[in-house]
Amino acid sequence: MSFREKAKLNVCIAKDLADNFGGKKVDYLKMLNQKLRAQIIANSSLNYRSYYAKAA
Repeated sequence: MSFREKAKLNVCIAKDLADNFGGKKVDYLKMLNQKLRAQIIANSSLNYRSYYAKAA
């Protein structure tokens, strides 16, 4: 699964959590995307690591 697909999945999960448990979608999305950002940085090559870190 690509990072773009994982990000789209995180949006759906955050919306579902907000609908079922209350709260704002943004709050859940922040938590879900923290792990995704770490994966993007860890999986990027050494040459582009700073670029992807800024993008994430």
